[in-house]
Amino acid sequence: MSESVDLSSYAQNLPGWTGAKLAQLVQEAALVAVRKGHESIRQSDLDDAVDRLTVGPKRVGIELGHQGQCRQATTEVGVAITSHLLRQYENAEVECCDCISIIPRGQTLSQVVFHRLDDESYMFERRPQLLHRLQVLLGGRAAEEVIYGRDTSRASVDYLADASWLARKILTIWNLENPMVIHGEPPPWRKKVQFVGPRLDFEGSLYHDYDLIEPPVNFNLDDEVAKRTEELIHNMYDKTLSLLKRHHAALLKTVKVLLECKEISGEEIDFILNKYPPQTPLKLLFEEESPGSLKFLKQVQERELEYALLTQSKG
Repeated sequence: MSESVDLSSYAQNLPGWTGAKLAQLVQEAALVAVRKGHESIRQSDLDDAVDRLTVGPKRVGIELGHQGQCRQATTEVGVAITSHLLRQYENAEVECCDCISIIPRGQTLSQVVFHRLDDESYMFERRPQLLHRLQVLLGGRAAEEVIYGRDTSRASVDYLADASWLARKILTIWNLENPMVIHGEPPPWRKKVQFVGPRLDFEGSLYHDYDLIEPPVNFNLDDEVAKRTEELIHNMYDKTLSLLKRHHAALLKTVKVLLECKEISGEEIDFILNKYPPQTPLKLLFEEESPGSLKFLKQVQERELEYALLTQSKG
C-alpha cells in the first residue's frame, strides 16, 4: 500500500461497508495495480476499485459519439461545478466533487462522484443547505442552456426528477417554506400498515381499495403544492443559471478538458475556477493552442513519475 493513500476518506465515503466488503475492495485495488504495472497500490487504484464494485467495470466497445459525449460531459460538469461555486462563493454546506468520468461503466454512461459530508450534516439539514443542494441538481440543465441554449438533451432528466422530489419534500415533509403547506405529508409510495381482516367502515375500505393513503384534507392541496414546487424550482434554476453564466469560460474549459481526458478530479475543477475567474472573455479560451489540455495534469503526472522513481530507488 502506497504511503500517499488516505484510507480515512474511503471510511467516510463508504458507510455501511462490512469488513468483507472492504477486504474485497483492497483485493480489487491490488489487481488494478498489477494490471497497470504499479509497484504498490495507489490512490487511483483504490478509486478504480471503488468504481468497479459500486457502478461496475468499464464497458468495452460501447462509446457515445462526439455529440453524445459533449452533451453528457456538459450535464455532469454543470452539476459538479455548481457545487464548487456554491462552496466557494456562498460557503455552502454541500458535497464537493471528487471526480467526473464519461467512461461508460455498468449501466451508466457517465458518473459524478461526490465527497460525502459527516453524518450529522444529513441528520439535521437546514433550509439553506437543502436549497443549495437543489441548485446542484439543477446545475446540469443550467449548463446545457448556457452552452447549447434551449436545445437541451435528456442527459439531465434524472437530475431534474431528483430536484422536483427534493423541492416537494422541502414544502410538504420538512415544512421549510412559509406559509407551511401541510404537516408531514407521507411519501406517495408508503402506505400505512393495514389490519388484515374484515373492514366494517365504508370510508376506510374506499380509500384502501383505491390505494389512497388517507382522506385528503383539502382537495385543492395537491394543485397548490405543485404550483409552489414549480415556483421554487424556477427561482433556484434562475439563480443557478446566472451563476454559471458568470463562469461561462470556466464551464466550457472544464467540458473541453473532460472530453480530452475522459476523467477529471475535483482538484482540477478548482484549478480551472482559479485560472478562469468570473466574467473571463471566451476569446481567451478560443485563442489557446490546445483548449482541452490542462497544465495541472502535467504537474500531477510529474509528481507521480517522481514518486515512482523514488520508490524504485528505495527498492
